[in-house]
Amino acid sequence: MKKQILFALLSILIFAFAAEAQNDYYSSRLSNYADDLKRATVDLADRTSNDLRRGGSNSRSTIEEAFLAAQMDSSAGLFQQMVGDRRSASELRDAAALLNDLARRAPSYGSNSYGWRNVQKALTDINRELGNSGGGNGNGNGNGNGDNRPVIGRVYWRGTVDDKIQLVIRGGQIETRVISGTPYPDGTYSFTANLPNRNVTVDVNKTKGRGSVRVVQQPSKSNEYTTIVEVYDDGGGAKEYQLDIFWR
Repeated sequence: MKKQILFALLSILIFAFAAEAQNDYYSSRLSNYADDLKRATVDLADRTSNDLRRGGSNSRSTIEEAFLAAQMDSSAGLFQQMVGDRRSASELRDAAALLNDLARRAPSYGSNSYGWRNVQKALTDINRELGNSGGGNGNGNGNGNGDNRPVIGRVYWRGTVDDKIQLVIRGGQIETRVISGTPYPDGTYSFTANLPNRNVTVDVNKTKGRGSVRVVQQPSKSNEYTTIVEVYDDGGGAKEYQLDIFWR
């Protein structure tokens, strides 16, 4: 009987030590990934800030990129601090999800695209370590960020774009906002289901068109569950686009 009790106590101690060692490894590896992210965002923020400072007459997209990079760097610093403070896994997952939302707004073109890819690679490592579905690829071109959740609704949109427009989606309606370039008639669209009045993750596939497409606003209670998809046509003249916008 004594042998059985001693064996049970020994087993409990071994399990406790193994669990502690695993947690230390988890924390160490996550800390390294958080450090990688911070280094990438510092470099990116410096580069975009220098671009802004050197530019004689900056475009709106250059200004937006510099502001986004500064926001990303500040958020990465806060995440690094949360990891150092050993916050709970659920808090870290929520924080990583917010970082993903920021990264999805990153441009997929331009002189700093390599820097954004470094940020997105670090985020992919963080999300894999935390068990989150998906990372921050930010390209808006339809791979769903590795998210394996089922698609619960989508809308197909077709229209002509000259420079930059935004599609403002709420419920079963789309409003077209011309940001720059020649206005064209509003495109046509068809919903399979309305965008719901609850938090979902929206992504987009560009099935026709030459420029870039990205989701710049995810639906939430604060924006009355409205999402915004931006289309940037970087070629000369106007071009027809077809988009598959979907949510999980």
